[in-house]
Amino acid sequence: MLYRPKFGPDFVQRTKQKLKGVTARILDQQINLAVTGLSGSGKTAFVTSLVNQLLEANEQAHLPFFSVVAESRLVGVKRDMQPNLNCSRFAYEEAIKQLSQQPPVWPASTSGVSQVRLKIRYRPAKGLNHFFTENINLTLDITDYPGEWLLDLPLLDMDFQQWIEHCQSELQQVNRQPLAEPFMLALNGLDLRAAGDELELQNIAQLYSQYLQNCRAKGVQLIQPGRFILPGELAGAPVLHFFPVLAAQIKEQKVDLLDPPKGSNIDLLIGRFNHYKEQVVKPFYKDHFKAFDRQVVLVDCLSALNQGYDSYQDLQSALDWVMRSFDYGRGNILNRLFKPKIDKLAFAASKADHITPDQQTNLVKLLDSMLHSARKKIQFEGVISQSTAVAAIRASKSALSSQNGQSIPVLSAIDKQGQPITLYPGDVPERLPSREFWLKQGFEFPHFAPPLLQGDHALPHIRMDQLLDFLLADKLL
Repeated sequence: MLYRPKFGPDFVQRTKQKLKGVTARILDQQINLAVTGLSGSGKTAFVTSLVNQLLEANEQAHLPFFSVVAESRLVGVKRDMQPNLNCSRFAYEEAIKQLSQQPPVWPASTSGVSQVRLKIRYRPAKGLNHFFTENINLTLDITDYPGEWLLDLPLLDMDFQQWIEHCQSELQQVNRQPLAEPFMLALNGLDLRAAGDELELQNIAQLYSQYLQNCRAKGVQLIQPGRFILPGELAGAPVLHFFPVLAAQIKEQKVDLLDPPKGSNIDLLIGRFNHYKEQVVKPFYKDHFKAFDRQVVLVDCLSALNQGYDSYQDLQSALDWVMRSFDYGRGNILNRLFKPKIDKLAFAASKADHITPDQQTNLVKLLDSMLHSARKKIQFEGVISQSTAVAAIRASKSALSSQNGQSIPVLSAIDKQGQPITLYPGDVPERLPSREFWLKQGFEFPHFAPPLLQGDHALPHIRMDQLLDFLLADKLL
């Protein structure tokens, strides 16, 4: 019997979307933007504000440094059909609803991959398009995903032996040892060569997951596997029931990791680690990361300073770890179609509204000092990068106050308890202070409630217009 394929509505829709995407990329009229950053860096608020500033650009948004707006060439922006039918739609409307409540609340943190597509219609400023067409559309795809999942990408270059060596070095750190005691106690009682006991492995994996949760609560940033912290749809699945073992255990129990006893506990652990890499991490990398050509990396330097020297150092190590996973380099038409590469990269220190304006320059210098080693390869590949300090949703107002006859800068805001406060949050160092500094003083930058919007449609911000110009201006000429 002759096979006749069935082309349903979903197939037709997917084909149309792919054809539109290919055409847009050939004409250089599409940008795939990744918004990345570790947990707490403000990704959801950032994407909400990014979408909001564009949708309100010709209405209430204050975007003096976004050139296409300043030159009155922006015709309009609208949301377009979801680009990936297998991916969640970014909950923009829900985030705006939460921010518009009385009292307002911050949007829920990222719990899975989500996307939003915008169509930006503009009038060309130069080139052949200026003479032959009145308006042009630029497609902007924005992808948001949990920061914890970023830390899994380097696992693709590790085998089980390399991974447990990495984990053991972390478990030996002074600040992690007390947090790992329940896990280590259970691990020491595990017979690696015994027949696989799924229940015992599950119980120890849960202790390992709790250890990682405790690390995050104490300000530790370099935490992986990331799905142990935020499992998403994998909650309770056996693929997450693995953990590192110790070199001393392997030696004492005479285990060969290259040829473990079939069906043993160690055999199950190795198998689940490999399955996690191949069936969880690799598809995530293939489906999303390989398609990005612009990137924003959000960094919460202030929270790391609040939590101390070790937390700050750990954040720097985590950023170095993450940056190894991205494909950087200038892209031509062939690269854009078949192997896109990130050619513009913005590093943004978030929560700039939590410090006074005079300290924001120092915040950028602090960020640059943190990124020094990670940036070397990026610069070598010719990628255009920028460092800045932003507040995606500004929650404070700056003013001057008098103290002992002198004017000092202060912030006015609403604290987490809903009470109005006015304060000077303190100075931001240009680079990481010594460990002794925290023993004498330390930092205590505040946390604010969201601003009262009072009927405004455009979200208040700091430097979102400059960031938009850096990311998009060269495609809107």
